[in-house]
Amino acid sequence: MKHGHEVTAGVFYGLAKPGPCPDQVLRAARLSDLIQESRKLAQFDGDDFRQLEPSRVIEALKEASEDAEKTSWLAAAIFVGTAQACLKGGYSMTSPPKQVDCGHLVRPISCLHPAGSMPSQSSLKASCQRQRIQCYCSSDALDVALQLSAEGRHVTILRCTASTHPRSERRKYSNLHEDQLFFRTTYFEGFERVEADIQAAPDTSLVEGGIIYTSGVGILRGALKDGAPWVEPAQVDVLWFTLPLHPHHGEQEIYAREEERNLVSAALDRAFAWACAHGADALVLPPFACQGGFLHPRLHFAGLVHEVSRLHERHLPSVCVASEHPSHDAAWWDGFADGVVNGRPVPPPIIHVPTIPLMTDKLVGKDASALLEKRRKQHAVWSSPGTRQFRTSFM
Repeated sequence: MKHGHEVTAGVFYGLAKPGPCPDQVLRAARLSDLIQESRKLAQFDGDDFRQLEPSRVIEALKEASEDAEKTSWLAAAIFVGTAQACLKGGYSMTSPPKQVDCGHLVRPISCLHPAGSMPSQSSLKASCQRQRIQCYCSSDALDVALQLSAEGRHVTILRCTASTHPRSERRKYSNLHEDQLFFRTTYFEGFERVEADIQAAPDTSLVEGGIIYTSGVGILRGALKDGAPWVEPAQVDVLWFTLPLHPHHGEQEIYAREEERNLVSAALDRAFAWACAHGADALVLPPFACQGGFLHPRLHFAGLVHEVSRLHERHLPSVCVASEHPSHDAAWWDGFADGVVNGRPVPPPIIHVPTIPLMTDKLVGKDASALLEKRRKQHAVWSSPGTRQFRTSFM
């Protein structure tokens, strides 16, 4: 048995169980630097960040809103606690007080669906429930997944990165809003082992249009705004695919190029289909086309989500779009949510105003000597000899 710490892609693989000693497990090589960084904000004595109180996290969130640098410290502190829970195989809940075993969720397994592949119709299970499409503007996708999982649903969360740079080789879990999937769940364990699971290069597979499906991910923490408290673990799946980063925009928030619109629609269709093939009856996705560096036409993308959801309504009774990102509020979210739930309304026709032709004839300029003579008359100045003009006609 190896007792070293294998490090890859900036995140540790973990220790073989049982470890050399309990204290060494909490101070894994990858966590040593993060523990020191976390203490800058958390003011926490000891190495076991599983004991970090939610009240301290809420207090740190307020501090981080005034100092952007502290957000990465807070994300590191939460991630360290989650990683230690995976290494130890358990954690202690405070409400209600109980010891929770999460050892069965610390090793998610991934598989690859190559580009262009679609599941067979026989692998899709029809549902007798009527489809519901919902939007949540003040909840993260993980929060909605927890609610649906408590209802007994098999939940799949969609994760999307740019097709030009899928970011599968190196990742820092320092963004409080966009990295919650990594520091609130066990997904990071599967993410770091994805190449070994699929026996292919993740970047190449994703750029070509492949889909990486990770099963058995455990959600260990609650909402970030509540202090990321430990919760009864829920098991979900994560589907990872790619989209173009900055497609061309047309008038009235549509895709300017038909091939880009078709690419996005086909990618969503394949993602929904493979989620259904893996047994999912609830799909949760953030508005990723308008966050994380993506810049898609907001209303057109919302309409595509609605169209694809309706295509799979026989097999997928629940589709939810959720975000708590600060930029997704007020009028931005209202129009987007309406497009997702009801479909994008037909935009009014564009009224093109005809161009106004300019005069082609140039104005004839006045004679300079005549202007000078007029000026002299106004100032009662005699004209220079030979320049005065005489009238040649009389009334």
